[in-house]
Amino acid sequence: MIVKLKGHIDNIDEENIDLDVQGVVYRILMSKKNIIQLGPIGSYIEIFIYEIMREDARILSGFLDKDERETFSDLLTVQGVGSKMAINIMSNLENKKIIFSINNGDTQIFRNVSGVGNKLALRIVNELKEKIKKKITIKNVEIVKENDLIFRDLVSCLLNLGFSQKICESTASYVINNNQEKELEQLIPIAVKSLSNPAR
Repeated sequence: MIVKLKGHIDNIDEENIDLDVQGVVYRILMSKKNIIQLGPIGSYIEIFIYEIMREDARILSGFLDKDERETFSDLLTVQGVGSKMAINIMSNLENKKIIFSINNGDTQIFRNVSGVGNKLALRIVNELKEKIKKKITIKNVEIVKENDLIFRDLVSCLLNLGFSQKICESTASYVINNNQEKELEQLIPIAVKSLSNPAR
């Protein structure tokens, strides 16, 4: 199984690149967000690969980091999501936005993607929510930073109260992930209460 390829870009189109690896050229499906980050034809790159073997085809999907490949793999477990649909979703949404939206039960963000209807959006959120929550437990602060402005402002407010950077980031992360309120004015008192009662 191919997990990573290193080579020179031979061709680029809207949804694929051709990668020349020591004379062997691989066609790799990639999101538009990744493709626009690539250098010109001839550039040397490393791509993380998710390989799907079928009787009639061999599909290579490529990603610029392992987290994106992991999200792609998760999306494929959802009924109705194949390689092209998963890439379509990742072409329209940043990786952290996908994870953040699933964790918060936000189906609207997926309905905004062409080809994703109400039922599929619900399946994506419902089928992946528990899996995503486990991952967020491991890298909670990194995920919540997708809501960067609110996260930074909330941390700043808590720092002004004299708490350490680490405690403020952890508390802001916890509060944003575990409350439906998304306005800073609503989150501040919740965070302060959490700090005064650290046992969660």
